Amino acid sequence: MSTSWVITLQWGNPLISFRPSSHFLPVLQSARGLTVIQPICCKTKVLNSVSNIDTVVATDDNYGHKEVISVNPRLYDYLLANVREPEILRELREETATMRGSQMQVSPDQAQLLAMLVQILGAERCIEVGVYTGYSSLAVALVLPEGGQLVACERDAKSLEVAQRYYDRAGVSNKVNVKHGLAADTLKSMIQNGEGNSYDFAFVDAEKKMYQDYFELLLQLVRVGGIIVIDNVLWHGRVADPLVNDSKTLSIRSFNRKLMEDNRVSISMIPIGDGMTICRKR
Repeated sequence: MSTSWVITLQWGNPLISFRPSSHFLPVLQSARGLTVIQPICCKTKVLNSVSNIDTVVATDDNYGHKEVISVNPRLYDYLLANVREPEILRELREETATMRGSQMQVSPDQAQLLAMLVQILGAERCIEVGVYTGYSSLAVALVLPEGGQLVACERDAKSLEVAQRYYDRAGVSNKVNVKHGLAADTLKSMIQNGEGNSYDFAFVDAEKKMYQDYFELLLQLVRVGGIIVIDNVLWHGRVADPLVNDSKTLSIRSFNRKLMEDNRVSISMIPIGDGMTICRKR
């Protein structure tokens, strides 16, 4: 017989739970955080860690007990190994990883998705709200056609210095129109300058409390059929935990709820990175 500790992660959403491994008896689950269960004795081989749990299951009968992939560390490593990341992006990512606030950088799989959306759209005019050191904007600029333009809004000058250096190295500086300052002011100015309904694509990864304001401004700038992508909509899982009610979490919850009811756009929330919602303007 063998003995092992079982640890389960549980979100506040009562519809979702980890599927118990065949090696373990069902475990008790808390409403929040980590639950450590007493040792369980088994005659079968014990798994080495919870990273071997590969699926989550909708426990409500209305969802048909649908199984979906749980992106554990092992699987995420595999996913990243299958991302086509240009060398210049890899170098920027690694430099950014040494900087304060590096967690703000989008992941390679997110950047790859953004670039593909731009290519599928045939986008030529794009906007990014929240550039940081430029990983996502560089991914977009690399796939823009000659003559394409990305308006890159960022308030932090030091971060922009890094971004600009990589735009230059990648030979895409002519495609990126850097706007240093408050993004809301930049977007309002663009609207006043008659640029409404003329952009194909926008990506938002900035101040979470401003998401609704950014979205309303971008809806005026993006054409019908254009795409607006919003990052961090799952907010480290906090949006699904009713016990978490800090101001940023409440803002994102409110934004997600309003977006669900907004008939001006078609939407798809996807669990990539920290969660992204793709909006298509109707």
